[in-house]
Amino acid sequence: MNEGRGLRQSFGLYLLFWAVVLAGEAQAGCAQGQEVFTSCQIEGRDTEVFVCFDDHIATYSYGPTGGPAELVLSETIERVDYKPWSGSGISIHENITFYNGDYAYNVGGGFDRPFSEEDMQSDIRRFGWVEVTESGVPAASLECVPDTVSYGFGGGLHDLKQAAGLAWDSYSFTWVSQDIQPRPTSILRANPSVDPREYCLPATEFSLGGVRMGDSLRVLGKLGSPEAIDADPMGRGQAIDRMTLVGLEVDIFQETVVALSTTSPDWKMPSGLRVGLTRGEVIRLLGTVPNGYTATASSFASHVCMDNAVSDPEWTMVIDFGQNNRVDNIYFVNASY
Repeated sequence: MNEGRGLRQSFGLYLLFWAVVLAGEAQAGCAQGQEVFTSCQIEGRDTEVFVCFDDHIATYSYGPTGGPAELVLSETIERVDYKPWSGSGISIHENITFYNGDYAYNVGGGFDRPFSEEDMQSDIRRFGWVEVTESGVPAASLECVPDTVSYGFGGGLHDLKQAAGLAWDSYSFTWVSQDIQPRPTSILRANPSVDPREYCLPATEFSLGGVRMGDSLRVLGKLGSPEAIDADPMGRGQAIDRMTLVGLEVDIFQETVVALSTTSPDWKMPSGLRVGLTRGEVIRLLGTVPNGYTATASSFASHVCMDNAVSDPEWTMVIDFGQNNRVDNIYFVNASY
């Protein structure tokens, strides 16, 4: 038992030693007042990458070795897409992603864990990478020169995230605001009139900023005037009109709201769901993951709860997540129009 405790103590000192050494090697590449998260020179290219941070901002920079950066991206600590070590596996590694339009730059660094005294006497194996995607499609995959990899494992970004009121959710692989507490019961509920095994969303949730599915044009008149977008989609002799507000589109058919769509965080559902929330925050507000989806899905959808499958409206909610794992779009539609 004493031998095991001694190994754990040695392992802890080993990690502390290498965290300090690996971070210190790249400190000069960070702006004054910033710490290094990870950095390296790129294999086969005369370029280098640095990810640095302070109490407020994380910064990505890439460019020629020893020269000025060709690309610099920054994000707040609260919003930066940082994924901490899972706590398992043969290596310790973390990664962080920065976004620039359709492009995403995922940078990671790590080193192998020692599992014996012999491992701790050997040279440490370091590794790192830069993965670039365009609209989610791989565009470039760069590997680091192992001996140039720095990686500041320790509190760092993780502690700053927690200090900002965020908690890591290993279920959805996103950060969740501690202001959003788990619900005692799920908003989604069984829908016995259709299929008791399938969850549905109450009709009261089909509302954005007070504009509701099924509202009449008379109720919306004070918001603006709709314009025709489709002459006669159903062959019923009546056009679909659209009212475009700041961040919200309202489709109207036969003087009734049949679709709502927003890409703005200003238009919230009654539950608090809105654009900009992480996937984990959406799951926490819903209370569960909709049927047929996983906690890491790129979209969620749910039908309206119907007490009468014949006469009630066939509404559907769709939530799309961007490559930054946050809500990009919330869309309600009446399937019958």
